[in-house]
Amino acid sequence: MLQFKPITTDDIGKLLPFAQSCHTRSCDYTPGNLVMWARFMDYRYAIEEGTLFVQCKSQLDMNSRAFLAPIGALPIEESIKVLRQHCCEAGERFRLTAVPEDIYPALQELLPEHTATSLENWSDYIYSAESLATLKGKALNKKRNRYNKFIAENPEHSYNRCTADDIKEIVRFLASNRDCQHNREDNMRCYEQWQCIATVRNLTLYAQHAGILRVKGEIAAFTLGELFGDTLYVHIEKANHNIAGSSEAINRMFINDMLGEHPEIIYVNREEDLGDPGLRQVKRAYNPTMMLHRYEMIPNEE
Repeated sequence: MLQFKPITTDDIGKLLPFAQSCHTRSCDYTPGNLVMWARFMDYRYAIEEGTLFVQCKSQLDMNSRAFLAPIGALPIEESIKVLRQHCCEAGERFRLTAVPEDIYPALQELLPEHTATSLENWSDYIYSAESLATLKGKALNKKRNRYNKFIAENPEHSYNRCTADDIKEIVRFLASNRDCQHNREDNMRCYEQWQCIATVRNLTLYAQHAGILRVKGEIAAFTLGELFGDTLYVHIEKANHNIAGSSEAINRMFINDMLGEHPEIIYVNREEDLGDPGLRQVKRAYNPTMMLHRYEMIPNEE
């Protein structure tokens, strides 16, 4: 039987190789996502025969336990056998959650006794890196105008890559700009905000890249992401909404910065909208190249 243990920052080094060799662009397998959401999603992991197995809450039903699709050295049919055996010995239902659509066909063939449900609020928004870096075209006209407005109104702005010396200042910025400050009944938003702060405090432990936008010396926006293969995964982007265009500016400057250092980047994954109407509108406004859909696979009742 697999021995699962909670995911913490101490496990980043163990998770990194799997993200680096992963053949899906889903954000779920990045160390940043797994560590940041470990408590909320009850992420637990086990490594067996060079393969990563992750146990978590179901994205369809947070009161149910499920597993991510295994990734690593074992062929998918073999890793599924390992999970089946674990569930049999543990007396658990073999339920898969957050199955990305690029893995789904193989699992559908292996698990004909499972019913699949689309997780509509959990689809990843994936963009062309070049498109975000240039903001060219009619579809991005509003974003380009807001960026130009920021540049025109804030000639004393500066952008730089984050270093360890910036961490305390970024933490103060995030703590004073909590979106959930007056909305504490929204547990997910509150958790996300505090985990942003925790991630920044542990920034040196991650293989992450972060950018800071300042206006007159004060932080106006901050962003952070991980790079694996040809995809940049943006986990955090926070801006002072009193400064018009600061969000568009940090996004464009960060992508340009990353492309300058890593020209192999083709895509940017800006993660899901979780069904939030405002967040959905913002993400759609950037004209995604594709949506990476996810599925829940539940065994049929015997």
